[in-house]
Amino acid sequence: MTAGVAAGDGNRRRHRLRTVTSRLARPLAVAIAVTAAATGALCSAVLASTTAPALPGAAGAAGAAGAAGQWTTYGGSNARLSDQPTSPALLPIRARWTSAPLDGTVYGQALVDGDRVYVATERDEVDALAASDGRVVWRTSVGTPAPAAALPCGDIGPVNGVTSTMVLDPSSGRLFVSAETVAGGSVHHVLVALDATTGSVVWRRDLDRPGWDAAAQLQRAALALDDGDVLAGFGGNDGDCGDYHGWVLGVPESGTGPTRAYEVPTAREGAVWAPSGVSVARDGDVFAATGNGSSTTTFDHGDSVVELTPRLRPVAFFAPSNWATLNATDADLGSTAPLLLPGGRVLAVGKGAVAYLLDARRLGGIGHEVAQLPACFAIGGDAYLAPDAFLPCVHGTLTAVRVGTRSLATAWRSSDVAGSSPTVASGVVWVLGDSGRLVGLSPRTGRIVADVSCVASQSYAAPSAGDGLLVVAGRTSVEALEGPDGFVPPR
Repeated sequence: MTAGVAAGDGNRRRHRLRTVTSRLARPLAVAIAVTAAATGALCSAVLASTTAPALPGAAGAAGAAGAAGQWTTYGGSNARLSDQPTSPALLPIRARWTSAPLDGTVYGQALVDGDRVYVATERDEVDALAASDGRVVWRTSVGTPAPAAALPCGDIGPVNGVTSTMVLDPSSGRLFVSAETVAGGSVHHVLVALDATTGSVVWRRDLDRPGWDAAAQLQRAALALDDGDVLAGFGGNDGDCGDYHGWVLGVPESGTGPTRAYEVPTAREGAVWAPSGVSVARDGDVFAATGNGSSTTTFDHGDSVVELTPRLRPVAFFAPSNWATLNATDADLGSTAPLLLPGGRVLAVGKGAVAYLLDARRLGGIGHEVAQLPACFAIGGDAYLAPDAFLPCVHGTLTAVRVGTRSLATAWRSSDVAGSSPTVASGVVWVLGDSGRLVGLSPRTGRIVADVSCVASQSYAAPSAGDGLLVVAGRTSVEALEGPDGFVPPR
């Protein structure tokens, strides 16, 4: 334990990290018959071969489709595994629908639940679409977006509104969205709870902390739910300008009660900004990865993985031994969320191009990783299908890393696709390529098994999987694709 670690929490029983492994090591097999795309399909398939062998981990094409599953948070789970275990077969894949144009750009991942697809735009608009055909069911404005000119720097424009991925609580039927707004000439950040059925506003409350420069703060990290709270990570705008700090905030789902807060103890910077957000273990502990801090002499918890209690009290951390160099070179470890793996392991990788395997029960402080591996410059979100993790390598590759109990090894690299964030569905690794491509790869070899043209999406985007669909939130519209079983309505 170090300064800043909460006294008393070290004595509690920590890390009952019980990520369900049965769904990761499930016995699955599929015979994938790859055929030409249907005539007139909106999204035409360019297939690797006319007949492909069965892919390990794929769902049985000959059997019943089963439950199609939900996708109510980034990556489909609090562990950010980006694996949809209940998806029916998706090969051969074809387009089902493309939505009408939205009113603004979409940065967050689409959510799928109960015959609805939910997306939000930079113009502070939230849309619920029918999962069966893409028609608009309801549309709600949650504020007036902030003009890019009102911010000290950044690469989002012409306005900043909803940038992060929303989160939905199926048990309460509430959809939570974080919006950047402008009022009275000032920039504000608000959290809004919507009724997922009607789109009506249930409550809204201010997220801004006393004394911070709201225009310098950006809520980019995907939202998460933890023990009745909505979690939101904050960092800065592109360009690292202004006096911003890394934060994790926890707001009660009820809309009443105090906001919990953890501030990264840097003099400046230390962003919690990964598009995939923070990760939450089954015992409620939160794992947040931070960006570069401002110090190169005194450790400031920049470029770290920090473990927090559900009340957002810090209890442990990990930082690479070269944290000072990472701080000095903007090589954020926090450009992806920590991946919570079976067996009490955590995988962290960022812009420093090194993957770290950590012990979730004992993060160990500076330089105490279980294993490390030269990997790639990664931004976005990882995916996992045992025993491999798939990394979003920005510079034109997707990398599969074989994860052992105490080891990491490169399984394969694919240079055929741009390195956007991967999603595993129906035993296939799906990534969004340049200029509107959706590519499916074998998880064991990296061989391309499907290549389709789709709506173009923003950088670091990842498809969602639910209701038997693969959903792509494009820059200005949404597209849903399906396999031979078609759309699977919720039961």
